[in-house]
Amino acid sequence: MYRWILSLSDFPSSFYRACFIIYASFLSTYHLPIFGKIDYLATQARLQELFIKYESSVVRVKATRQDLTSENKKRILKMGSGFFVSKDGHILTTGLLLNPERVWIEHKNKFFLTEVLGSDDLCNLTLLKTLEKPSQFSYVSFSNNKIETPVGSFLLGLTCALEFEIGPSIGLLQSVETSFGRNLFPTRMIRSSLSLGPGEVGGPVFDLNGNFVGIAHAVLPDLRSSFILPANACSKIRDGLLLSGKVDYGWFGITVSQKLNNENSSDIVIQTVDENSKLQEGDILLKIGSNPISERRDIVESTFFARPGTFVDFFVFREGNEMRIPVRVLSRPKSKQEQTKDDLIVDSNHSNSGKRDQNLRAE
Repeated sequence: MYRWILSLSDFPSSFYRACFIIYASFLSTYHLPIFGKIDYLATQARLQELFIKYESSVVRVKATRQDLTSENKKRILKMGSGFFVSKDGHILTTGLLLNPERVWIEHKNKFFLTEVLGSDDLCNLTLLKTLEKPSQFSYVSFSNNKIETPVGSFLLGLTCALEFEIGPSIGLLQSVETSFGRNLFPTRMIRSSLSLGPGEVGGPVFDLNGNFVGIAHAVLPDLRSSFILPANACSKIRDGLLLSGKVDYGWFGITVSQKLNNENSSDIVIQTVDENSKLQEGDILLKIGSNPISERRDIVESTFFARPGTFVDFFVFREGNEMRIPVRVLSRPKSKQEQTKDDLIVDSNHSNSGKRDQNLRAE
């Protein structure tokens, strides 16, 4: 019977061939919608399965402090989503209130005070740790291995919108971007059709295989979409904040320009180099490590994951020859914005240190 269905050439007469065609038409007309419904229900069941698996890892994060610029001494409250990343009660979140006096999480209708272990200014991520762990919770595990999730993949976000219960959001992976307008991202960002609202930034995002794709990082309300910081970037930041309370980013000590060549494309040409570097002005940059360089944004991606103090191979084209030059990775200098932010934190700590304990007791 199965051979009869699969092979049209087995029929000796046109009559049986006609019967086969009628039967195939019947299957396509009446059975495919049933198969489509079964596929839909399977996808729905998978989404529900992932929600049940990871729901207890998601928390609502709240932070508060007194507004120092207001004459009425207003208190600022900011909330967002976060999720456990270890069995010891570590929580990763983004967009935390600057210089908070108190930070706590809400999990299963209970409140848990937390301490801030460190914040990363470049990607605006913060690592928290509960002073007392919930009795039952799960956590999201992930490594620094890069997982390629194809464009068009289904994504599942778990978030805490406003004061509502934890809920799922469904979207598609739309693209991988390296900039927004003229501003370069610190690393590649995933653009998705997850339409997120207040309080939902900071939640974890998964694919249908249950892999952690990244953290909901920013919202584009006009496009009904959002940016997701990938899992390997989250891993680098989590590990840095856990070990030392900060993240050390690399810096190659070069500036480059993009120039047209004779092949109707462009070259990345080194303009300035660090005084101790073996690179030279005018070198055409081909690769950094195993990463091909065709645009300036490719250098940003390589810099993000480079570790200060290590060596990275630069492949350049110089005077008609391709050369491999080891370059020592330097520590990234702070930007003016980051330095200004540090100054504000220091000033705030000095001006408010005498009142902080009293404010905490009074709340």
